[in-house]
Amino acid sequence: MKTLKLLTLVLIAVSFFGIVNAGNTNDVKIEKVKKEIYYFHNTRRCVTCKAIETETKKVLSENFAKEVENGEIVFKDFNAEESANKELVQKMGVSGSALIVVCGDKKTDLTSKGFMYALKQPEKLHSAIIDALK
Repeated sequence: MKTLKLLTLVLIAVSFFGIVNAGNTNDVKIEKVKKEIYYFHNTRRCVTCKAIETETKKVLSENFAKEVENGEIVFKDFNAEESANKELVQKMGVSGSALIVVCGDKKTDLTSKGFMYALKQPEKLHSAIIDALK
């Protein structure tokens, strides 16, 4: 009987300290998922390739300026033909021009939408980028 009372007392004490410490978040680091937009291009760039980059940057400045400023969203452009970028090109599975949005474990390839919409219907590309960043 003494063992049962002692065990009950210990469980109550542990539960109490767990509840008290649950409110203390000083030692808990909450990291936001960094969102990255990778824009790959070749050395010689066509008008559409340039428009994809321009429209992507426009979406970021108009819709995500705060997130870009504080580093939550990062835009990175790479020349896919440069040897320094070879490893990343292989890792991302691209061979030339590409627009890839990475949010945590989620990878969204917007390359085809970029080529379809960047010049004549940029608002559709904007919507696709915004959706991918959600």
